Amino acid sequence: MKTSLSIFLITIFLFLSGYLFAHQFQVGNININHPYIRFVVSTGPAAGYMTIVNIGEESDRLVKVETEIAKYSQLHVTKIYDSQATMEHVDFIELPAQKARSLKPGGYHIMFMDLNNKLKAGTDATAKLIFENHGEIEIVFEVEDFSEESEHTSH
Repeated sequence: MKTSLSIFLITIFLFLSGYLFAHQFQVGNININHPYIRFVVSTGPAAGYMTIVNIGEESDRLVKVETEIAKYSQLHVTKIYDSQATMEHVDFIELPAQKARSLKPGGYHIMFMDLNNKLKAGTDATAKLIFENHGEIEIVFEVEDFSEESEHTSH
C-alpha cells in the first residue's frame, strides 16, 4: 500500500513538474510556448523561435517585436526557390483562430539585427511581442548557441 502511494505521488509530481517548469506566456487568447534565440556567432545576427497558439475565435497577427538586445528586429520567412533557401522580410505573421503557428528554423522566425551586446548561451533576453488585436505580450527568450547538440525536436 505504501509503495502504491509513493508511486502515485511520484507520478503526480512528474506530471505537474512539466507545468511548473514550462517556459510559456499567455495573455488573453494568445499563448507563447518556449521562446528561444539561436545564434551562430555571438555578435549576431540571431534568430528567434517559438510556438504561438491563438485559442481565440478571431484571427490575429504578430506585427512587431521589440527588444533591447538588438538595434532592430524583423519578421522573416524562409522560402525555397530553385533549391535555394532565402529569407524574406514579412510585415506580419498570420495567426489563424484556434490554431498554432510555429516559428522555427526553415519557416517563420524573428531576426535580431545589429546586436547591442554579444549573446551568451544560457542567458535570457526579454522582448515585447506586438499583436494587431491582442496588443503587447512581454516574454523571455532563452538564449542558445547553434550546434548539433542544441538541435531540439521539442521546439
